Amino acid sequence: MCSCKLFEKIAEDTHVYRHVCLDKFPIVSWKPLTEKQKTFLNKCQECQNPELMYREAVRNYFTEKRLGSSYKCLQRAVKLGHLGALYVTCIILLFSGDDELIKMGVKLLGRMKKSRKLRSKVRVCREKLIKNLSDIWVKNRDLRRPICCTVQDDHKRKTSWEEEENIECEACSVDSEIKAICGYIHIY
Repeated sequence: MCSCKLFEKIAEDTHVYRHVCLDKFPIVSWKPLTEKQKTFLNKCQECQNPELMYREAVRNYFTEKRLGSSYKCLQRAVKLGHLGALYVTCIILLFSGDDELIKMGVKLLGRMKKSRKLRSKVRVCREKLIKNLSDIWVKNRDLRRPICCTVQDDHKRKTSWEEEENIECEACSVDSEIKAICGYIHIY
């Protein structure tokens, strides 16, 4: 039989705060957080919760274009195994405007989408990012929709029915990913 004291001790473990799900917390709180909520989130931050780092990076990049702090948060979250942070890193590389960074983003995201193991997880990461972007005001004026594939013929279609498997060219695959995200944010 488990006692309340033992349960409380387990609940306060660093591992719990590092891996706790934060889905009940909005990415941006439109009303002030209670002291309990602040304490909880501070404890998650102290324990290096990768989801909290991911959320901070998404907020910082898409609302204020704080690339440096966003990238640092994402890299820490990636090191802790957060796949969504790796996905957002790819997206930021694609939006960077720098040809070399865009190539890195295309290669990395293209590999993720080609991997049978990661393909469905990439879809979940995209949906999560889109949900987060719909919950914030995207104010980063430097966002421009990148075009990754430079080939003008319609070479991207294979014969598969599945949309995610239906794109042969890595750059076209990444363009379809960006198109899905851009449909939910205003890019000038």
